[in-house]
Amino acid sequence: MKKLLWAFLMVWPILANAQVDICKALEIRESRNPFLRQRVVQNVDLDTAEIIVVPLVFHIIHLGEQIGEGTNISDEQIQSCVVALNEDFRKIEGTNGDGLGVDTKIEFCLASRSPDNLPTTGIVRHDASDLIFSFTFSGQQIYEEYALDGVSPNSTFGSPQGVPHTYMKDVYGCWDIEDYLNIWVVSEIDGNNGESGIQGFSYVGFNDLQCDGGPVVLYNVVGTTGNIKFGNLNKTITHEIGHNFNLLHTFGLGGSTCVETNCETQGDQVCDTPPTTTNYGCTPSNCADAQVNNYMDYTSQTCRNTFTQGQTERMREELWSKRNGYTSSLGCIPVVDIDGGISNMAITNPNCQTTFDITTTLANFGFAELTNPTLTLSNGVNQTSALIPLSLQAGETYTHTTQFSSLASATIYANVSFQQTESFLANNVAETQFVYADGNILKVEISPDVWSNEIDWELEGENGQIVAFGGDYPVFSQDSTFVDEFCLFGSCYTFKVYDTAGDGLCSFDFDDDGFCDANYNQFIRLSLNNQVIFELIEPDELDYGSLLTFDFCDEISECEGDLDGDSHVGVSDFLIMLSYMGSLSENNPLVTDFDGNGTTDFNDLSVILANYGTSCPAIVTFETILPNVDAEVLNGGKEIDMVGFYDLMGRIAGNDRGVLPKGIYIVVTSENGKMIRQKILIQ
Repeated sequence: MKKLLWAFLMVWPILANAQVDICKALEIRESRNPFLRQRVVQNVDLDTAEIIVVPLVFHIIHLGEQIGEGTNISDEQIQSCVVALNEDFRKIEGTNGDGLGVDTKIEFCLASRSPDNLPTTGIVRHDASDLIFSFTFSGQQIYEEYALDGVSPNSTFGSPQGVPHTYMKDVYGCWDIEDYLNIWVVSEIDGNNGESGIQGFSYVGFNDLQCDGGPVVLYNVVGTTGNIKFGNLNKTITHEIGHNFNLLHTFGLGGSTCVETNCETQGDQVCDTPPTTTNYGCTPSNCADAQVNNYMDYTSQTCRNTFTQGQTERMREELWSKRNGYTSSLGCIPVVDIDGGISNMAITNPNCQTTFDITTTLANFGFAELTNPTLTLSNGVNQTSALIPLSLQAGETYTHTTQFSSLASATIYANVSFQQTESFLANNVAETQFVYADGNILKVEISPDVWSNEIDWELEGENGQIVAFGGDYPVFSQDSTFVDEFCLFGSCYTFKVYDTAGDGLCSFDFDDDGFCDANYNQFIRLSLNNQVIFELIEPDELDYGSLLTFDFCDEISECEGDLDGDSHVGVSDFLIMLSYMGSLSENNPLVTDFDGNGTTDFNDLSVILANYGTSCPAIVTFETILPNVDAEVLNGGKEIDMVGFYDLMGRIAGNDRGVLPKGIYIVVTSENGKMIRQKILIQ
């Protein structure tokens, strides 16, 4: 049984602008308990000390988002983390790491060589949206889902709080712990939704139980740019790596005294960090001499900038005695001098669209500068190439977006070449699968209020399953609009928007009358196949409280005239029809003979013209009398409310007798609050 030593046992609320770290430092065996170890740290002359370089590999345990979105943070965000770590550990002048402490002569690099001696960015991504851990507790089978609660620091199970971090690490595996420091970036810890509570945790000192070691941190406290919490300065990961290198909190294990009788066995066992209780602000809480600027306290990120000489000696002793493999690791040395390639490739649009975006991340895996890559994409039918005016330095990445079309499921191949002659070509190619599915596109647009971090939303299916979700936007995003698109496949749904403060999208309601006194043109809009089905925009609607719900159904039907299969009648359908004009229907691979006379002719073309610009229209084939519209004709027998008939100029249609002459009209109906706009042909 592993022994867990909890350095901190309670959860403290975190202010968005304070960024106080709450962590759990884990101790794994009695032989590693600092109380049972004799002090062997030797004095270090940091003026002449050798620089220890630690190769890093980041394991991004995301929820299936595209790279750069949500928990699947971008390469650039991770690179900013490494820069900030070096600023802190090397005390770089003029940076956030330039404080009262010392230069530890410890620095970090993103691994450029994998354990298999292949080029790498040092970033590994795992989609954990379906990661589930099950166990029996009190006679009941318990299931922990990563998508719901993230990971738990616990390895024993008393109250479900997420997938145990040890199980997650065992599932995905780590790189050789002798040569690399494995860092795990997760969506949430103990079900905190990536917000307050534990921000990260690590074992104290080296864990030789393979993948179990290595710091775990929330995705939004990594780096200084990207999907980060407001005011984040990367101090959480500096703090957790300090634990991993055998540092305790400055307040030690008890954290309740300002006096120590033996600084080598009490407190944090470092003699040049004054005794202290736990501090949360930039001024001492209880002990006048507390070092509130130390990385190993719980103070605000803005005041932490110090590792002491004693802490540095303790970390370096840990690295030399327990991890001397870092000093001989090839992890930071590129495989070849000149080497560029593709590190990631993904389709970013819903798979019910035949035109979509492909993101391709280009990387410099070598030492030498690379310039002006040519990127080619192909599915065996369509091909596109682009010369990208670009310079990539060693270790840099660049993500390029290309619009591509495929009328059916296909493998999309990518190839990149640089102006320079490369020594390694295996990573210049990549591929991804496009799997087309016939569905409708739901677009979710949210322009939040000032307190945008309070907003979360989810789309719930008929059986209560979560189909899609989003939110937790960076605070002060009132000038931004966040857009998500995905496919729906013929069902009914409930769209839910939560607000943790209970005031919806209202920025300021000074007299608390439910009417927003100050807003920034906030709105929520849902569109299905580019038709708005829900919109909240008026000031008296913005304060919807803690929960807003909207029910709707997505019904898929075949569109007469939809020849290219995109659930929409448009230009491509018109051009396809023209190519078959005059041909016999028995010779056509597509259904173009709508009137069944055996030939594709002008009557068939009129169907395309009648339905042009619509999605899955209803076709009415008889003269219709207003206002007694036959519901079965328009909506398959379902109860509907008639809103109106309009001509193509938007004018109300019909004469004094309420009769519509033959022609093309727009009919608007309402079903369960959903506005349905269809173009119809009256014959």
